[in-house]
Amino acid sequence: MKSRIWMQEVRPFPSRGTPYAGDFIVLGYNREADEFIAGVQRDGAIVHMGTFARGLKAEEKEALIQAITANRSERGDSSDSTTIWVKPGICVELAFASQVGEELAGLVFRAFRLQTSWQSCTWNKLVVDNALVGTGVSLTSPDKWIWPSAQPHIDKEGYLAYLAQMAPVMLPFLANRLLTTIRYPQGAGGESFYQKNCPDYAPSFIPTGQHEGINYIICNDLATLMWLGNQNTIEYHLPFNRFGEEKPLEIVLDLDPPGREAFPLAVKAAAEIRSILDSFGMTGYPKLSGNKGLQVHIPLDPSLALTYDDARVFTSFVAQYLVERFPDSFTTERLKKNRGKRLYVDYVQHAAGKTIICPYSPRGNEHAGIAAPLRWEEVNERLRPETFTMPFVLQRLASEGCPMADCFETGNRQASNVIALLREKARVRR
Repeated sequence: MKSRIWMQEVRPFPSRGTPYAGDFIVLGYNREADEFIAGVQRDGAIVHMGTFARGLKAEEKEALIQAITANRSERGDSSDSTTIWVKPGICVELAFASQVGEELAGLVFRAFRLQTSWQSCTWNKLVVDNALVGTGVSLTSPDKWIWPSAQPHIDKEGYLAYLAQMAPVMLPFLANRLLTTIRYPQGAGGESFYQKNCPDYAPSFIPTGQHEGINYIICNDLATLMWLGNQNTIEYHLPFNRFGEEKPLEIVLDLDPPGREAFPLAVKAAAEIRSILDSFGMTGYPKLSGNKGLQVHIPLDPSLALTYDDARVFTSFVAQYLVERFPDSFTTERLKKNRGKRLYVDYVQHAAGKTIICPYSPRGNEHAGIAAPLRWEEVNERLRPETFTMPFVLQRLASEGCPMADCFETGNRQASNVIALLREKARVRR
């Protein structure tokens, strides 16, 4: 069952008290229903977003019908005599109440946009403009390429639209965790730098937390996420515990093959880990790293009060099991030069002060890879990391939901007993 927190997946326009608004392309007029058809540009095509009739004065309605008739096109079914389709060119500002499925509900005319180009009436602009309302954040350089080599290319407006749509599934992971980011001032593939300290120029609404002399950003809300995106922050790395707490929220195993060509090794390791978890009656959630590997998240019930030392008992057992069973495939050797063609089972990375890439965070590689959660049945020989780009993940989440939707409800309460058993076996061996 899905947790309530996930109910607005990739639906940036839930019902609220104040209306949304934006610029739309007029697509036609339905004479039978006496209403106009509105759309926007999305993914290189013009898509239908709903119909409107309210808000128009009599003279505005008549002028719009005349403009449509004078510029009619042959779009659509020629047998549809009730609709007059129009060539792209007429733009209007509309208010609307919410999103229902793929369309917008309650569209109301506000004004003609005579100086607006229909090419600028985009879904991304609609999402970003409404997401920024009331946040105190302004989008700068919306046309700047962030992933110029991706297919399709992704500019900053498109990136912020991604963040706005992903906020309902990203923010639960980001909440109350000290954030380490990687910023790419010139876009993905260019120079980058890690940022832990909140910069002095950050607005006052950005929440922060002091830890070991560093003033970290804590991304608890959409405004903070959008501000970070506008700073060309691409990667979001999280510690395993919340701010002010010492116990990990989860155990994560990082499966790092020597290169993308060796990704099948990550699939093999993940399948073995699943078998181990099944034998212990525990649940894990696989996730692409967004680069060349896989990660397995194993959530922990906070009431278990397991420490990082406790978690290390489990991660070291899993790593040792994999290496002993498949010595030619897996290794725990930290030096890359000594790993050869084997996959590195990184159990050392799970520790206090270490971080892991946030689910749904983009990566700074040129193809706009995403650290996308997966379903176990997808972790097979057909899995290709390069498939999970920004546009693909948006579409996938909208149609299939989030594979990690119930992870915060999965406490793996038997983890305490499993770790106690592993400790005892290790003591006996010594």
